[in-house]
Amino acid sequence: MKRTTGHLSEKNGRWYGVINLYDADGKRIEKWQSLDLAAKKGTKTEANHRLNQILERYNSGDLYLHETMTHAERERNRIADMKVEDYLAEWLESYKGSVTKATYDSYEMYIKVHMIPFFKPMKLKVREITGDEINEYYAHLRAKGLKGTTCQRHHALLHLAFKSAMKRRIIPSNPVDQADRPKAQQFIGSFYNADEIRALLDCTREDPLHIVILIAAYYGLRRSEVVGLKWSAIDFSGRTVSIKHKVLQDGSDLKGFDVMKTKSSYRTLPLIPIVEQELIAERERQAEMKRVFGMSYNREYEEYICVDAVGELIKPNYVTDHFAVILKQNGLRKIRFHDLRHSCASLLLANGVQMKLIQEWLGHSDISTTSNVYSHVDSESKKLSARAIERALGENDEGRKEGA
Repeated sequence: MKRTTGHLSEKNGRWYGVINLYDADGKRIEKWQSLDLAAKKGTKTEANHRLNQILERYNSGDLYLHETMTHAERERNRIADMKVEDYLAEWLESYKGSVTKATYDSYEMYIKVHMIPFFKPMKLKVREITGDEINEYYAHLRAKGLKGTTCQRHHALLHLAFKSAMKRRIIPSNPVDQADRPKAQQFIGSFYNADEIRALLDCTREDPLHIVILIAAYYGLRRSEVVGLKWSAIDFSGRTVSIKHKVLQDGSDLKGFDVMKTKSSYRTLPLIPIVEQELIAERERQAEMKRVFGMSYNREYEEYICVDAVGELIKPNYVTDHFAVILKQNGLRKIRFHDLRHSCASLLLANGVQMKLIQEWLGHSDISTTSNVYSHVDSESKKLSARAIERALGENDEGRKEGA
């Protein structure tokens, strides 16, 4: 029988003994034992003494594994001995109710397509994985051609999964903290200038996507946010637009969500006069279509703004696909629909709007996101700074010349 060993660990201001026990098959089982002692200056010696007393009882036969292990401890050790790929799959299933279906689907793809095939040949247990193996995984992703931002999403997912194991005291620390967070290349999106936006809006006036493009261009909304706009979000008397609902597409299915991407995604913005005029015209058009098509008009989506001639909600995938067709048919420079969001931000920057205000307009949770994405187009504010320092120093130069 292997000798019982252990070490001290501090958690939540208390001393614990982390004891290495072994079952009949020689399999190590880790047990956390409270030492009933506050972890403060001068108590470590006493904590060591109490731990040694416990270890002595195990090694003398006074205590046995089956007498002290709780169900929770057995469960923790079961998970600690799982293979990493099995743990990730089991954790994802337990986490399913905490995220939207779209997020779950992307997590599932990361785990099944990338993580399981990589970690399975390594035959690593959860208790054995370190930052070295995780760094190898990041190098593997980069070798496959994945971009830095995508690797960062894998990093965030792994951190979340192992953070759960750490909080449950399955592992003492998060191995992802020992790894190097992948670096992302600065994103430089395509964007239209004001003339190109105007040309786009002019050529789509009779297109069902016109109102979608108009709102995206003026407000920089995400595709799901534009399609998810309801008439109830427009306050014509108070002249505001509230972004609080989105629509996602899963195959041919459409699903509306009042849960937005982040807390900052919920925002209320001023109703711009030209957008107000277009919305009033759109409301009148929909009323006319209801009259013309009668019973054939789909009233399921009456609360939504972005519907086609027969009342069908404009699908997110259709927005992406048809937007590309519009550009090609009208000889316009190729960009993605999402680049209208970048175009909105770049126009705000070019007209002297501060980065903090743009963050709030776009609904970014962190200003660093706004700064990282749009700093490359912030040329106008840099020119203003250059002119300001030139004036300041130029005036001093002139003053010196006059005094000479």
